[in-house]
Amino acid sequence: MAPENVAYIGMYMQVLNGHPYNRKCDVYSFGICLWEVYCCDMPYPDLSFSEVTSAVVRQNLRPEIPRCCPSSFANVMKRCWDANPDKRPEMAEVVSMLEAIDTSKGGGMIPKDQTEGCFSCFRQHRGP
Repeated sequence: MAPENVAYIGMYMQVLNGHPYNRKCDVYSFGICLWEVYCCDMPYPDLSFSEVTSAVVRQNLRPEIPRCCPSSFANVMKRCWDANPDKRPEMAEVVSMLEAIDTSKGGGMIPKDQTEGCFSCFRQHRGP
């Protein structure tokens, strides 16, 4: 799936579920972008746009968060992806959550017990 299509899924998800299009669609899309940046990958590379849209709406499909992702960062993504748009944070809260992540000692993105760096857990899945 083309990366630009993933950003539209939040809009389709809300509209297909009878919710109005609003900023919470953008929060969902931003959560997907956070995943893409962290993983250096595209979610759902083997699915078409219509397959992803259907699975996101009907089966609550979300990208798999790698085990090496710090819980503070994973929490931001999960909150952005909440199936209920009313439960998603406003962007100001997302920014605050990201700013609160401890980035000392390895940037905060590599767990202390991980010696190779986080991308080792995604090595076999890299690329579209």
